[in-house]
Amino acid sequence: MYRRYLTALQRWTLGLDVWINRVYPSDLNPLYYTGGLTNLFLFVLVLSGIFIFFYYVPSLNGAHASVAYLTEQVPYGGLIRGIHRYSADAFIIAALLHLFRNWFTDRYLFARDSPWISGMFLLLFGGFVGVTGYILVWDERALVVFSELVRLMRSIPLVGERFAWVLQAGPGISDETMPRMLLLHVGPASALYVLLWWHYVRLRHPKVWPPATWVLTSLGIVTLLAAVVPAVSGTPAQPGVQPTTMWLDVFYLLPFWLAGYVPPFLIVAGIGLLFVAGFAIPYVNREDPHAMGIRHAGVAQVVDGNCTGCELCYYDCPYNAIVMVPSPYPGATRAAANRKLLAVVIDSRCVECGICIGACPFEALELPAFMESDLQRRVAEAVRA
Repeated sequence: MYRRYLTALQRWTLGLDVWINRVYPSDLNPLYYTGGLTNLFLFVLVLSGIFIFFYYVPSLNGAHASVAYLTEQVPYGGLIRGIHRYSADAFIIAALLHLFRNWFTDRYLFARDSPWISGMFLLLFGGFVGVTGYILVWDERALVVFSELVRLMRSIPLVGERFAWVLQAGPGISDETMPRMLLLHVGPASALYVLLWWHYVRLRHPKVWPPATWVLTSLGIVTLLAAVVPAVSGTPAQPGVQPTTMWLDVFYLLPFWLAGYVPPFLIVAGIGLLFVAGFAIPYVNREDPHAMGIRHAGVAQVVDGNCTGCELCYYDCPYNAIVMVPSPYPGATRAAANRKLLAVVIDSRCVECGICIGACPFEALELPAFMESDLQRRVAEAVRA
């Protein structure tokens, strides 16, 4: 059932690609750059966040007033705050599109499990950074979010009370609370770039940035939203006074809205199970390689006698799965007779994509499930039939 459902989503995703490619040139299909768009919005968040940080006062009395001063008194401060706010939503949207696209198209199998795991951590940290960002405004909504966050923490067995104490800097809200919120906003936000390094480290040519067309379009949309629908604060938070309203951001605050209807422990357990399931996707319900057909071609193999040491496969492999080593002996063909280097495939990194096969002009690489001799035999059998 799981595989059938995933196959249906995969076909729908590829069909969407075909439809979009009729509208845009294929090299401008935005679904090909969801990772790059995520990185772009994170970069915008960091730059705008640094600007906001210059004016922010992390105290119960100064937090709301400093944000109001930034929004109303600082030139373009309201615009930059709006860019920061809408870039946060755009970051989560792009990250979720990237996650689902890679899930539906099996880009988490074999050696691709490392980018998948680092991506799940990026999503988890990004969500937490967004929640603390809403708390830092310290208006009525921030008080609701913080109160519900403390309640969710306390629902965790054994360690919940301790977590809540650390979060509040004591038994209740105090002037020490806001500096901790600022630290919990800036610290994980900085850690996102460490996670990005982990996400990219196995890729030789990662699409870190989308094409200039989509960079300008994305920045234009975010800036337009910030100008037309400005980010505004609510009434200043007053601890001990029951807030009357809470504006919902579905990308970050949905669990806190559910907390009004669902026991807090069930929300914590649900979030935990959701991420555990996400981390487990590359390792559960694995198919038998023989049943995968063309989706499992086998780790690339070097045809030793044909390799000339030209390094074309080394430069073209997007997963750093090929290294060049000194050749201990000459090759079997005339072109390989004087080679100095020999290509070696690192099995644990190969994702069986076949790019190296197309890169090699000397027929020195093959995929076990698509050996040239086998393909020639199948073609000959099909012609005779």
